[in-house]
Amino acid sequence: MPHISPLKRAVSACALALALVTGSAHAAPWSLSGSLLTHDPDIVKSGSTYWIFETTGNAGIGVKYSGDGHAWTQGVAIFGSGLSWWKTYNPSSTPAQVWAPGCIEISSTAACYYAVSSFGSQKSAIGLTTSAGGIAAGKWVDNGAVITSASGNTYNAIDPQPVTDASGNLYLSFGSFWNGIYITKVDKSTFKPTGSWTNIAKDTSAGVENSFILKHTYSGTTYYYLFASKGSCCNGSSSTYHIVVGRSTSITGPYYDKNGTSMMNNGSGTTIASSGSRFIAPGGESAISDTIMAWYALDNQASLNPILFINNLSWGSDGWPAALW
Repeated sequence: MPHISPLKRAVSACALALALVTGSAHAAPWSLSGSLLTHDPDIVKSGSTYWIFETTGNAGIGVKYSGDGHAWTQGVAIFGSGLSWWKTYNPSSTPAQVWAPGCIEISSTAACYYAVSSFGSQKSAIGLTTSAGGIAAGKWVDNGAVITSASGNTYNAIDPQPVTDASGNLYLSFGSFWNGIYITKVDKSTFKPTGSWTNIAKDTSAGVENSFILKHTYSGTTYYYLFASKGSCCNGSSSTYHIVVGRSTSITGPYYDKNGTSMMNNGSGTTIASSGSRFIAPGGESAISDTIMAWYALDNQASLNPILFINNLSWGSDGWPAALW
């Protein structure tokens, strides 16, 4: 994601709710208040506190928190002064901005992955930071880069997202444009990738990125659902971002959309969120289990500022998630 412009005016929860025209019968997104400016929100619940890790217009990894998931407060950024090694992958970044964090807690240790890059470049890195005692402890330690990419690679080392499978094994999905999204197994003690990579989603025409995988059981079978953002995120009012989904019985795929088309084929993915009249280009999705999803969209009435949305995930009788709005 590129640098985000400051919020021009406050956006009230009432205005958000009234502006949405969902065209569907299920519940509208939650009413939210407080600090709602965000890009690529990664939502995590630890104990009774909701956390969002995000791309922001400021330095470091942006952090928000909430006691109820509705009223949000901007917290202190992780590595707000930047890290020296980031300059290798984005030498011109001022402030020291990083993108699209993906975080998880395992055995009282929090791990956050994030991307260091510049817009349209393959000179990218996925960084790792860990906090002993979990997210709330805030004891973030730099673990350096765990995946890197360069011009000519088939992948781009951005948009990392950790996920556990039904057996408790840890994986990391990542990637943007080029050959799309990959997944690799991760060592649960070091939080560093190990083993081979598998290409699980590809779209060389529109691009695919910002993966998020979750588990959901349907008719006695555990499925893995791959959510992704497709199209252009950051082309002003012409942005075409939208959220799609496919599923598989294996975390490493193959993933198919509702029509049975492989997520490795251009044009695949079942759309669950697209542009409305006021809020356009939804993307950067993440979820808590298979119950709640967060994403952002651009506000046509506020200088295309990126605004946080959260809604319950509704599941149809066919085992597929319903539209988000």
